[in-house]
Amino acid sequence: MGNVLGTVQYLTSFYRMFAPNPDEDFAECNNGVPCRAVTGNKAVQSIMYDFDRFQKEEFTFSGLIAPEELTDGVCLSALSNGKAHEKYKGFLMDVISKGYGELPSCTARSVLSNVSQWGKGPVDDFEFKLLVVMCEAILPTIYGQSAFDVKDIETYVDGITSGQPRSRILQVLLSWRSLDAAHRAKASVVEKIQTSERYQQLMDLAKSHGMGEHEATMQLLISISLNGVCGSGANLVTVFACLNTLSEEDREELREEALAAMRKHGGLTREALQEMPKVESLVLEALRFSPSPGTSSNVIAVRPATCPYTTQKGEQKEAEIKEGEVVFMFSYWALRDPTVFDKADEFVWRRFLGPEGKARRENHIIFNGRLVDSPSVNNHMCPGKDVAISALKGIIAILNTFYGWELEEAPYWTGTKAARIGKPDNEMKIKSFWLQRPEDLKEIFPSYLDDM
Repeated sequence: MGNVLGTVQYLTSFYRMFAPNPDEDFAECNNGVPCRAVTGNKAVQSIMYDFDRFQKEEFTFSGLIAPEELTDGVCLSALSNGKAHEKYKGFLMDVISKGYGELPSCTARSVLSNVSQWGKGPVDDFEFKLLVVMCEAILPTIYGQSAFDVKDIETYVDGITSGQPRSRILQVLLSWRSLDAAHRAKASVVEKIQTSERYQQLMDLAKSHGMGEHEATMQLLISISLNGVCGSGANLVTVFACLNTLSEEDREELREEALAAMRKHGGLTREALQEMPKVESLVLEALRFSPSPGTSSNVIAVRPATCPYTTQKGEQKEAEIKEGEVVFMFSYWALRDPTVFDKADEFVWRRFLGPEGKARRENHIIFNGRLVDSPSVNNHMCPGKDVAISALKGIIAILNTFYGWELEEAPYWTGTKAARIGKPDNEMKIKSFWLQRPEDLKEIFPSYLDDM
């Protein structure tokens, strides 16, 4: 299959293009570039942590290459290798850790202040409003109280992720596309970063990691905008959609847990979030059931490799990977591997509860690593993993506890919509929205009741 057809099939079939063969992993295919598609859970894990033989494809999102004029030659930390990765990752880990303690209060403030503006009728452009909630929960912990235009962030991320295809035919066919909007958005977001409350502190921190001002600013722009805001925002839509597949009895069970935790600790705090295991299980199962493409990853074999693996039928096999060959780790199917997860194609929100649920986390491949792994400069686990999970838990806990809504249409997934990046095939639209527990909101967050 050529690169043109591979790209077209990838964009139109998406996950389904890589449906596992129970007799073989490491299947030869093309998603815009000739590659091996790895779909088995254990096989994906073995490749993901084999840094000696496999390296990230820098500046590359699946079969698309990020436009250099939008990155200024600075590679996203998650796609970098070697000393550059250690430098970028160490910087981002320090940046995130310094603001992590503020996350619960920022999350509560973001949800409640934004919801107060939604009104009681139909909520227009609801998915974008969820993106705004995520943005305003996360960015203040990084930059302080600074006013970012979320639309600019979204436009910039769209520009770098819908980059140049490898196929020269497609490059010619798509040469008419303009990046002017992404350039304007880039300039706007950079200006907001450079005038933010904590910019000088961030640059001092960057200097301690051997980074210059421009390099550090670009790393913040790319990593925080792409993974922190837009990636987490897409995941929020997915979790919200999955929440809406539950029975009213199950949602009430989640409400009772969240309300008890917030009542005990006087609001949304780190301690309260730690006492929401059911909400956490819901979030983790949503991320397993329909992960965003950010959890898929291309790597290149830096030398010939023999990769042993076990098929779904239990047969022991080996795959011979040539030097320079691209390997595409597809976590969507790894997270639906029936040898690892029972009822793998079903959404089971209690899956990650209790001792058995804790053990299942060993095989939950998300955020460029295993869920149980801590971020370090020696792996590719997202430095904002805990931030993302905490923000998702907090936002869902508040929405489900204090508010009610009616969807225009129930969510559904086919796994074929590349543009939806893990979100349900149909856009989440709200027919009506209301405050359903005013007495509880007044008790936990009294200053926000009058705004509804």
